[in-house]
Amino acid sequence: MTAHAAALSVALVGNPNCGKTALFNRLTGSRQKVANYAGVTVERKEGRFHAPSGRLVRLLDLPGAYSLNATSADEAITRDVCLGRLPGESVPDLLICVVDATNLRLHLRFVLEVMRIGRPMVLALNMSDAAARRGIVIDRDKLSRSLGVPIVSTVAVQRQGVRELVAQIDRELPPPPPAPPGPNLHAEVRRLLAECVRMPRHTAAIDDALDRVLLHPVWGLAILTVLMFVMFQGVFTWAEPFKNGIDSGMHLLGGWLGSHLPDGPLRSLVEDGIIAGAGTVVTFLPQILFLFLFILVLEESGYLPRAAFLLDRLMVGAGLTGRSFIPLLSSFACAVPGIMATRTIQDRRDRIATILVAPLMTCSARLPVYTLLIAAFIPARTVLGAFNLQGLVLFGLYAAGIASALVVSYTIKRWRHRRGQDVEEHALLL
Repeated sequence: MTAHAAALSVALVGNPNCGKTALFNRLTGSRQKVANYAGVTVERKEGRFHAPSGRLVRLLDLPGAYSLNATSADEAITRDVCLGRLPGESVPDLLICVVDATNLRLHLRFVLEVMRIGRPMVLALNMSDAAARRGIVIDRDKLSRSLGVPIVSTVAVQRQGVRELVAQIDRELPPPPPAPPGPNLHAEVRRLLAECVRMPRHTAAIDDALDRVLLHPVWGLAILTVLMFVMFQGVFTWAEPFKNGIDSGMHLLGGWLGSHLPDGPLRSLVEDGIIAGAGTVVTFLPQILFLFLFILVLEESGYLPRAAFLLDRLMVGAGLTGRSFIPLLSSFACAVPGIMATRTIQDRRDRIATILVAPLMTCSARLPVYTLLIAAFIPARTVLGAFNLQGLVLFGLYAAGIASALVVSYTIKRWRHRRGQDVEEHALLL
């Protein structure tokens, strides 16, 4: 292969949260551009890098999809690009199907769907290091022979974690994989897992035990309530020493700078304006960081998907779905990524309803205002011998935001239902 060979067009496909975008960023670095596909607000990310042989590789990061039987705009874009149906987008020379090696049970079905396209394909087992730590053993050679596609292991978060993938891309294109036998993809996924993947028994037993408790209709909701309560108590109680330390440090800094400046407007600006003003904002940083820490722990522990399943019935009653839980929880940090996360909601009406109520969540931008007002008007005393009153007030403010969001979503649902009835009655009259 020569350095002046034509650029190779490669597309990354996979389920959401499989590490596909992390692989894209690792391969392309800063040599990428982001835009929207024409006519839809679906992000299009394209980047370029040179393979070891010198060949230019044009890499396209397609939106995450659970199936090629598209039920959302993201999945439709991914399907149309892979099939060469999207105007203005060339058919990829090579498809790289990225899967989470720790969760092949959910990802292999999509792999079998992509194989039916009949394009040259490579399977990337991402997060392979995490799978090994959990005791998951994947027979790559046997799985490769069964699927008829090359398989590589990747770790997108490590600098050398894509070396094997780059080497595979730099080779000659593999032949198109054979179509999976039979129409029942679920049965073929089960067969492949039984033959090629060995799961540690204790992991499955622990997961089952956790699910019996965390997904229980009574105990599950009680645990969720306690976790949320502890999170908001921790925002005030645990962050207080760090807040006091930052406050003292800013006072010392302001005093030291003030002692080296002459009296006048400059000293007042530095000591009372810049240092005091910045210090007031920075003192809230520990509380914000503790909030983000709790969200990160819940996400990495696998609790968030369970919470989404648990809250599905409640969400449906309020006009939303369980899938709305993750975007709304993200909106506690910022409504912008929360609204962006609604793209995973398949139903368009549910997606719009979630977008409308996401700004009602108490985002981190409001946290400094809340903490400032609470510190000014709510006394720092203990209630019932164990609870911080300021933390209780903050919990109440967050709960009020959740309640208002549920009320608004329920109103939207009722309005939508009544409007649908009016349209139906009008059609009958006609």
